[in-house]
Amino acid sequence: MKDDKTLYPVKLKKKYGYMDKEGNVVIDFSFDYAEEFEGDLAIAHIDEKYGFINKAGEFVIEPKYDEAWQFSEGFATIKLQGKKGYIDLNGRLIVEPKYEEANSFVEGRAAVKRGYMWGYIDVEGNEVVPLNFLDANDFSEGLAAVQVGGKIAYIDIEGKIIIDAIYDYAYEFKDGIAPVCAKGKYGYINNKGEKIISLQYNVAGEFNENLAPVEVRGKYGFINLSGEFIIKPKFEWADSFYNGMAVVYDNEKYGYIDKSGNMVIPTKFEELDVMSEGLIAAQIGEKWGYIDIQGEIAIEPDFEEAYEFIDGLARVEIGKKIGYINKLGEYVWNLQS
Repeated sequence: MKDDKTLYPVKLKKKYGYMDKEGNVVIDFSFDYAEEFEGDLAIAHIDEKYGFINKAGEFVIEPKYDEAWQFSEGFATIKLQGKKGYIDLNGRLIVEPKYEEANSFVEGRAAVKRGYMWGYIDVEGNEVVPLNFLDANDFSEGLAAVQVGGKIAYIDIEGKIIIDAIYDYAYEFKDGIAPVCAKGKYGYINNKGEKIISLQYNVAGEFNENLAPVEVRGKYGFINLSGEFIIKPKFEWADSFYNGMAVVYDNEKYGYIDKSGNMVIPTKFEELDVMSEGLIAAQIGEKWGYIDIQGEIAIEPDFEEAYEFIDGLARVEIGKKIGYINKLGEYVWNLQS
């Protein structure tokens, strides 16, 4: 049965354990390093080896790997003696460590590298797309960008070239659209390789919430799916929209705009993270704190690092010390190293 309770890695006397959201220690401090849980498993390190524990703190996959990465589609990349392979959720070795690089599984395929060349394996470890590419990205919506010679093409899951190698840069598809670049100009194509917005921008980001940031003549604005400017280019930099807001950069400071281009949070911060549970981690001067949707300080900037809120708590750091605070800025777990 899936255990949905949120556990947080905490540190005491250079050892890691886990607490619940009330600050109670539920897994003792017995690990040299421990990561957040993803699902029911978390990566933990002991005696210079990595394995996976459950929410009872038990190793369900023994710590015997030099490195380990989180599971994706039921498989995790592991590293032994300088080579990478894959295990399943039972810890069974699916692919022997024989690759220099091994990406996570996405859409039933994983990009792998042996020597200087990349290809793809399936969930049984078969090299279903030969290692013939100089670079290979993850699949997205059935297509993956690969480097053929000095150009980028898109292939399907069988390795068939669907969109010819004519681009200098090409990014993943989202909702059937991908940004691409040729001869120094960016535009957008559909999954048939047809140009839907001509290559005319100096920079182009992905569409999110039906808008995409693009740069012309040194300024960023936002276009719609027809290539029309909805927010005119006037920012020094802009990120994609999330939850109706986008981070923008002007006069060496960051702020947020809404989808009408109105400043929701003025550009007065050294750095801004994405919103999480109604609060935004913000760098103010040399320190990090949290602001609300109006840009007002909600939690004073007292930290060297500040992360997103998860189930009401956020991890904060000063030096090597790790703590957790609630939305009032109160410590649920005091800074410890």
